[in-house]
Amino acid sequence: MIFPGSNGERYEVHCAGVIAKRLQQIQRKASLQGRGEAVLVAFRQMIRRLIQDPMNLGEPLYRLPVLRMQIRSCVIRPLVLDFAVCEDRPLVFIKGVELLANTNW
Repeated sequence: MIFPGSNGERYEVHCAGVIAKRLQQIQRKASLQGRGEAVLVAFRQMIRRLIQDPMNLGEPLYRLPVLRMQIRSCVIRPLVLDFAVCEDRPLVFIKGVELLANTNW
C-alpha cells in the first residue's frame, strides 16, 4: 500500500501487505472496544505527518547507516507506529503498528 504525497508534499509512505492486514486487525479490535474512530483519527494524523515531515514525527530510535535510514517511533493515542525514513530520498516505510492498551484513567 502506498500513500503518495499530494499538493507538493514531499514524502511517499509505503506500507507492506502484512502491515495493512495488521492495521485492519487493529481497527476491528478497536471498533469492538469503542475506539474505532480514535484509531482512524490517529492513523490519518500519522500519515499526514509522515507525508509532510517524517523526521520531526516521534522519536529517533537508531540509524541504519549503510541504508542511510533512520528508524523512528511515534505515539498518537491509541496507536504506536514504527517507521523508517530514508535520509537521501523522500521515502518512508511503515515497519510496525500496535494498539495501546485500553485504559480509562
